[in-house]
Amino acid sequence: MRSKIFILFISLILLFIAILNSDVEQFKSVTVFKPNTKIGNLNMSGVDWNQGYSSLVSKLNKPIYLYLSDKSRGVTLKEIGVDIDRDKLEKLTQNCRPKSWRILCRNTSNEMVDPKSVIAINKWVLGQFLEGIEKDIQYLSKTTVISFEDYTFRAVSPNTKIEINKDMFLDQEKILDWLTSDENQIKLAIITNETKEQQKQATTAVINKLAYPLLIKYGRNPIYIPTERIRSFITVTEKDGLTYGKLNDYEINRYLDELDLVYKHPDVVIVRQAAVDSIKRALLFRSTNFEINNAVILPQEGKPKSNGEKADIYLEVIKSQQRLYKFEQGKLTKTYIISTGLTWETPPGEYKILDKEKMAISYRDDWYMPNYLPIGTIYGYRFGFHSIPYHLDAAGNIYSRDSNTMGSPATGGCIQLTQEDSLELFEWAKVGTPVYIYE
Repeated sequence: MRSKIFILFISLILLFIAILNSDVEQFKSVTVFKPNTKIGNLNMSGVDWNQGYSSLVSKLNKPIYLYLSDKSRGVTLKEIGVDIDRDKLEKLTQNCRPKSWRILCRNTSNEMVDPKSVIAINKWVLGQFLEGIEKDIQYLSKTTVISFEDYTFRAVSPNTKIEINKDMFLDQEKILDWLTSDENQIKLAIITNETKEQQKQATTAVINKLAYPLLIKYGRNPIYIPTERIRSFITVTEKDGLTYGKLNDYEINRYLDELDLVYKHPDVVIVRQAAVDSIKRALLFRSTNFEINNAVILPQEGKPKSNGEKADIYLEVIKSQQRLYKFEQGKLTKTYIISTGLTWETPPGEYKILDKEKMAISYRDDWYMPNYLPIGTIYGYRFGFHSIPYHLDAAGNIYSRDSNTMGSPATGGCIQLTQEDSLELFEWAKVGTPVYIYE
């Protein structure tokens, strides 16, 4: 009997050794994050330590875009001095065995650690970065800032100083949210030394500047919007402690309702929202001392002037509609929304594509114009089709004309298309393709 028990005992030992040898990896310990561990927007419960740490470190190197007004800068959190405190992060883990079943677990540390404290901030690196940003945005203290997203403008009084609100960069919880969310655009907040009264006075001064009569065209009818009516288009609001002027759709629509009663007929029907936006854009441009030399054309509903009979292939621009029509073999094959001249008129007439240039630079302000198709000259300067233009400052930051200007006059005489449409047109067009421009 004893010999049988002994043999059974030896057999069990040999079996256990065989199991260990066959899959020894499964009996090792593993370090994982404790249950109910949440770091920012990530649920780390039970996640392997190495995997979780590597994931957070990789997120430090993902690009985020800091933006303010018309400026945007791509950067990583690592570059601005943010890091992961490995020691504190490790205190949120536990060691478990066996690896597969994790039956026996013991905390790596019994210290209570706030997950947001795993964010380490190098204040010197961050300070250097923010100092550079502040130098770069001092233009905001010298000129009216406009936004085509919400059609607002913010005036500044003399001797204004602008600073970045640094508190948002020292808030570990906020940084952890940036780190662990899919959102990669972060709007910068600014602080100004202006008083409420100074902001109010500066805003009033800009309203006075932009409220002189504005010439528009309803069909072929030139109309001046009077000063007091323009004033009614503007509402003064406050946001984040700053005073803004906002252009009001409701009041502009009321004005256009009155014009409809006088000028609307079957052959002249304006595209209402596009017309409202055209007026708002012109007033925003004017608020920044941008000189508008032509009437603001209210876009009309309509069709091309021709039926495809002018040539095998050709282009037709109708300024009153802010539309470009493409014809091929007698058929209309594509209609594009465009922007024609605002500061200088896009001259009507018959033209042809003279050249194809992947990139051109404008005669003023060094605007880069991708997918350029020149067709003629205005006062000795070339004009043609191109993508929404942009220019670079000395630091390499890109400033682009706002895409919300599409569908309304916005250029110095050229015909602007979206990036996608301009590329399509550039690849399709041939040197010599006829172009017809109508009012």
